[in-house]
Amino acid sequence: MKLEKFLRNIASGLTLGLIIIIQGCEKPGMFTEMSSDETGIVFSNDITEDGHNNIMTYEYTYNGAGVAVGDLNNDGLTDIYFIGNQVPNKLFLNLGDWKFEEVTLQAGLQGRNDWNTGVSLVDINGDGWLDIYVSYSGNSPSEGYNKAIVKEYSSRSNQLFINDGGKKGGTPTFTESAREYGVDARGTFTSQAYFFDYDLDGDLDMFLLNHANMFYSAFFNVQKLRSLRHPYFGNKLYRNDNNKFTEVTETTGIHGSGLNFGLSASISDINKDGWPDIYVTNDYEEQDFCYLNNRDGTFKEISHLAMGQLSKYGMGSDIADVNNDGLPDIFVADMLPEDNYRQKILKGPDEYNKFSKAVDSGYHHQYMRNTFQLNRGLAEDSIPRFSEIAQFSGISNTDWSWATLFADFDNDGLKDLFITNGYLRDVTNLDFVNFTTSKEISEANARNQTVDLLPLISKMPSTKISNYSFRNTNGIKFENHATKWGLDKPSVSTGAAYADLDNDGDLDLVVSNLNDPVTIYQNNQQESHKNNYIKIKLKGEGHNTFGLGAKVITTLGDQKKLYHEAYYTRGYLSSVEPQLTIGIGKEKNLKKLEVVWPDGRVSILENIDSNQVLTINQTDAVNKYQSPIDIETLLFKEVTKSSGLDFEHKENDYVDFLHQGLVPYQLSRLGGRMAVGDVNGDGNDDVFFGGASGQSGQMYLGKDNGTLEKGPKGQPWTAPEDVYSEDVGIHFFDADTDGDLDMYVLSGGNEKPVGSSFYEDRLYINDGAGNFEKAVNSLPNTSFSGGVVVSTDYDKDGDLDLFVGGRHKAKNYPFASQSILLRNDSRDSIVKFTNTKEIALEKLGMVTDAVWTDIDNDSWPDLFIVGEWMPLTVLKNNNGILTDKTTELNLDKTKGWWSSIDAQDYDLDGDIDFLLGNAGLNTQFYASATEPMVYYVQDINKDGNFDPVLSYYIDGESYPLPGRDEMLGQVASLRKKYTSYDDYASATMKDLLKAANVTSTSILEINELSSKYVDNLGNGKFNLTSLPEMSQLSMINAFAFDDFTGNGKNDIVALGNFFPYRGNLGKSDASKGVLLNVIDKEVTTNNQFSSLWLSGDIRDANLMRFNNGAKRLVISRNNDKASIYKYN
Repeated sequence: MKLEKFLRNIASGLTLGLIIIIQGCEKPGMFTEMSSDETGIVFSNDITEDGHNNIMTYEYTYNGAGVAVGDLNNDGLTDIYFIGNQVPNKLFLNLGDWKFEEVTLQAGLQGRNDWNTGVSLVDINGDGWLDIYVSYSGNSPSEGYNKAIVKEYSSRSNQLFINDGGKKGGTPTFTESAREYGVDARGTFTSQAYFFDYDLDGDLDMFLLNHANMFYSAFFNVQKLRSLRHPYFGNKLYRNDNNKFTEVTETTGIHGSGLNFGLSASISDINKDGWPDIYVTNDYEEQDFCYLNNRDGTFKEISHLAMGQLSKYGMGSDIADVNNDGLPDIFVADMLPEDNYRQKILKGPDEYNKFSKAVDSGYHHQYMRNTFQLNRGLAEDSIPRFSEIAQFSGISNTDWSWATLFADFDNDGLKDLFITNGYLRDVTNLDFVNFTTSKEISEANARNQTVDLLPLISKMPSTKISNYSFRNTNGIKFENHATKWGLDKPSVSTGAAYADLDNDGDLDLVVSNLNDPVTIYQNNQQESHKNNYIKIKLKGEGHNTFGLGAKVITTLGDQKKLYHEAYYTRGYLSSVEPQLTIGIGKEKNLKKLEVVWPDGRVSILENIDSNQVLTINQTDAVNKYQSPIDIETLLFKEVTKSSGLDFEHKENDYVDFLHQGLVPYQLSRLGGRMAVGDVNGDGNDDVFFGGASGQSGQMYLGKDNGTLEKGPKGQPWTAPEDVYSEDVGIHFFDADTDGDLDMYVLSGGNEKPVGSSFYEDRLYINDGAGNFEKAVNSLPNTSFSGGVVVSTDYDKDGDLDLFVGGRHKAKNYPFASQSILLRNDSRDSIVKFTNTKEIALEKLGMVTDAVWTDIDNDSWPDLFIVGEWMPLTVLKNNNGILTDKTTELNLDKTKGWWSSIDAQDYDLDGDIDFLLGNAGLNTQFYASATEPMVYYVQDINKDGNFDPVLSYYIDGESYPLPGRDEMLGQVASLRKKYTSYDDYASATMKDLLKAANVTSTSILEINELSSKYVDNLGNGKFNLTSLPEMSQLSMINAFAFDDFTGNGKNDIVALGNFFPYRGNLGKSDASKGVLLNVIDKEVTTNNQFSSLWLSGDIRDANLMRFNNGAKRLVISRNNDKASIYKYN
């Protein structure tokens, strides 16, 4: 026994020693949590629910409160003021060396015993001492769910604490003066106040962000409801006139309806015209608003024009120049979780009808996920445009998120992103909402009693999760470094602020938590990264002593410029330190520093040493700064109206999701295609636009002066039976070898069953003058939903043959249609095509595009095919016989969501290379060789119908895409297995198939989503590389190749987007067109033109040439107008 004890002691000692050694070798995180024993900071935003105040009676009970950081006693150290929803607010003075002293009562800052929310620091009276504005909300004793509002309720009066000044370094005292200044906003449900000089008169005005405490019907009498101002729910704008504030909202263009649930706002000069603009987030049905300052005391709301989509439940927000291009970008937090379980347990079903109704009612396209609006600059109308790229950037899914703070935490010159998240109880837990609540209500009704809310609330699940800390890697891509930086403590965090609390040149963090002590994080980047900084304190003139609205531009040695704006009410309910700490990496000094003050004057400093604090005074500013609001010279000048082009593709009202509940997008919306060619032989290119089902296509004839006119009436495609079909592909070719262009129109869509005449293709024969006649009995059976048609003389018999690629099997996605090769057997003016029934075409897949090209220079045209859920496919032409060489060419692992292909000798080495469009990297999907997207097809219900289930990987495990409601709506037999949302949310794809007790009939894969360049190396070898990042923001559907810039070298324009995805995925719309060049066999982005302004759901792009030498780029779109552009 003694020996055993001795050995145990030895083992224990070795283990302890090993642990000590390992801990000693571990590199500490960049942040260290400071304990209350170290700092003296003791505060917890504890809330206590009772029968009156609880999450059921006041919707925002769990929304938390703010924190403000700033030097309140002017001693050079940043102090901290915490807001408590129900507990007293607390002020902690910074004593230095991470020691703080609580002085709340002495300062007079405990606040009222009412529901506190946000806090803002501002020197409102211009005396050089920071004042404090505290917002209030919450219900009165008689208010609650579906109860009337108490007018002018005094306990919802906001407070303005004026700093009495006094001795530097002493304990500051404050005098509450909100009513005297006219900013008490009595009775309003206020989230936060934002101070800024909107009229540039030298003093600070106030934007008051408010929210409702009840719900109106968002779709009843919408226009009137949204325009009717609510006195307590609506946002308000106050003008400052010599420290007397006047509400001026009514005349300024600021929305303020009863639908308003404002959770944050961000102030920035979004369009760089020198005047501050406002972005406002909204929870629930009402959308976010983006207000441009009209410079006359009014604002213009531009969100529909400037942005393609918004967050659905907009929470915290921030605006900053994230990619260092000098343009403010916008981030808005929402509540989409990262992991599969929380997505499935918290997020409801895909409600297409409700979503469509909202859009039709005037609300924006809104999706439940974070949005990162990348500023693309000013368009020709002087309004900025944005591309939403949060999914591409890796910052779209951060759960129930609140504070969003852009700041350079590692001082490398790129702004990182810190996000707090958490909710005290999972109120949207679908088991609780659908089962627990229903049971309680039923039982209470049976007893003829009302539901006892507190016991019901106690049954809500509660989950603490980590906050997110994203390191900015290149300006538009981020990596979550929460664990690496030591910021991964599980919590329910709300308000947060950053400040250099220890004056060491990096930004520390202060985080407010619900029902837990606040968290203080010390930034150790000076030890871990050793990056340099410059700290800037602005001293403004007049009543704007902190220079709010000033712009600071720092120029580094490599000419890189860092752009900051001096606004400090940021994130969520909080205020950050009112000075700028700017990371500059390893730079030893700054080449130049410019401060552009709100009045337009500028301060310039040059050759500044790093790692110092600069105080810059507006009184020393000189000259007027010319704001760089240049509208970039357009590469493509739209001339649609003057050219006579007025075609608009108009989709029919068929909704695929009502017939196939699990499909990822609307298969009936694949039209919007066109073709270009000279059909009347006059030397000018003409263009034909295909119509949707129920809409006739339209021919436009080119004229010598570069304009268009509609072709002659009475053409055969206007016949009712032709208008009935959905045109998804147009192809001009000489079918009858008479020297003019005939036209093949490919039918597709998803509206009718397989074999319907709806899908029959049409061939129109040209008489040489542009008059067409429909060819009858010239085509074999083509009654399948098509994808593409292309021609070549594949058998070298002197006429043009056709490859007709099939898309999906109608109403049976993801099964593929057949694809066929049509041999041209026309003789003696009788046009006839014969299906060759090529074996190589029997199991191609869902074809989206194809090109005939001689890949191996043997003079026989080969066929390169792309499609959905299929590999890049090459069919070698062996003397008129097609042979699949995909595996032999090592292309069998290239399974993608391929959407387009273009073939040219891009690198000028004498062979044909390829550009390939794919779905892109700005979606919820992820795919790789080891973690592919997989479509499992099987009959789960055993009713003779297939139940396809799309799956993809999250955190190393494959899960089904559909939620429980969507899955059980399609596959009723799984109801017995998945009786709760919890059961379903925990199920992997493997679990689901096991529960269904079926074997998949078909398994399709995708392992590549990025668009590619294929360099033909010769000898049957290809080199595939991804296109540049800006090409991956959306699906690419078309390429154009010409000397667009006029420098004598050909350029590439990549175009696309794809709108018909299901609601939970959202439309893919971030592309504005990308200009590319191939240099030394590498595809690069031509940054001469940052945006081409070629947006919308683009499906085709073609070049047109005219007798006067003019060249045009013509673009067609799905369910939208076609357009034409001049260039060069």
